[in-house]
Amino acid sequence: MYQVITMKGEYEPWWFFDNWELLIERNESFPKFEQALQVYEEKLAVLSKKYPNRKTKEPYLTAFWTKEEATYCESCSDDLQIYHGLILLKDNKRIS
Repeated sequence: MYQVITMKGEYEPWWFFDNWELLIERNESFPKFEQALQVYEEKLAVLSKKYPNRKTKEPYLTAFWTKEEATYCESCSDDLQIYHGLILLKDNKRIS
């Protein structure tokens, strides 16, 4: 199965830190790569229009952001950027 995941958090989606799953906003599954890729590309187009900044690392791991969207971190006494991630996985693992 293939998964198209959208997430929102304080780091880019390619880090996969512990408990990264807590940042998932939506997780959609597809039996075929072509179906998942179509949904991924549709979401990519929508998010690209909404957010001026975008970076893709490895295939199918993309972060979007706007400089105005941040959250204050009390423990580090600083603002942290908020990222919107879009990921395409196969069996919950990265696609090379």
